[in-house]
Amino acid sequence: MKKNPFDYPIFADCGAPSLYNKLSRRTNVSGTMGAKFSERKFDNFAYTETQEYKDYLRSYIDFLVLHKDKIDHYSNLDVINNPSLTYRNQKLLEEAGLSPIPVFHLGSDVKWLKRYLKTNEYIALGGLVPNPTKVLIPMLDTLFKDHLLDSNGFPTHKLHGFACTSMPLMLRYPWYSVDSTTCRKLAIFGSIIVPEFTSEKLVTLSISSRDIPLEKKVTPGVLQAIKDRAEAYNITLDDLSQRDIIRAVWNYLIFAEKLQKLLPAWPWNFKNKKAGEGADEFLTFYFAGVLSAKEEPHFWKGVAFKDVEKIKGRLQSFFYKTQLEQAINLKFNGHGSE
Repeated sequence: MKKNPFDYPIFADCGAPSLYNKLSRRTNVSGTMGAKFSERKFDNFAYTETQEYKDYLRSYIDFLVLHKDKIDHYSNLDVINNPSLTYRNQKLLEEAGLSPIPVFHLGSDVKWLKRYLKTNEYIALGGLVPNPTKVLIPMLDTLFKDHLLDSNGFPTHKLHGFACTSMPLMLRYPWYSVDSTTCRKLAIFGSIIVPEFTSEKLVTLSISSRDIPLEKKVTPGVLQAIKDRAEAYNITLDDLSQRDIIRAVWNYLIFAEKLQKLLPAWPWNFKNKKAGEGADEFLTFYFAGVLSAKEEPHFWKGVAFKDVEKIKGRLQSFFYKTQLEQAINLKFNGHGSE
């Protein structure tokens, strides 16, 4: 019997970054959503007292109460860079009968993380974007070793990495799940990930129909590797160059194959990167990004039955409520929202 191509976990993200950008960004500050450690001094949280913010919070709670039985995981509405207000929202959602995944932002006082660790099995880590990997690794090393690993090097909790796009970060720490918009963004701008599965690096290549022919851009060996993968994925090179949704499918499949090849089963040991005894789960790689009602089913049919069943998942932001409803409808009814 064929499996349902839409049978995958759904993670409802609260949409805090988009909400933050909309309501609180200072026009004279560069960077992305105020998360650069050097820019946090500019944060102003007065927006959380506006009626628009309060209405958004209420709408999010109501949505989760209505759909919680159809959503596998959902996060608290975090207030970026403000652990106190984030905790306030955590308690508000819990008082509504919900069990949101708490969110801790890297760089915040670890007392808040310790509070969540006492009562929650699954915790999300934010604040990674847009800080560079070389800055994040020392901080994450300390955080994991001091608070998230047991004495043998195994994770004590399930950890989700929000917007954890960097391959070195994904492969260095024993995440339970991560999400990334990389597959979608690369596709939109005409690029694919080159099928190379031994290196930790991601090599990308522009393949847009507006660019020069692929045969003139790569070596014969790389060209053959792309053709072999295209045949395995039932994708034509013409479609790959002309349709961004096909490139998104390709990128997700390459990403998933790479992660499955380079990562052991979860939980695995941070010290030696070996799976623990009886480990039988695997990192869930949540596809994030907006897809239209036509693209959503096309994408999941494209990645179905390609040996990514144990890794695939869908993360969609509540900030784009229609698309989140679309993902839920597709999974349970076989169609998206029109």
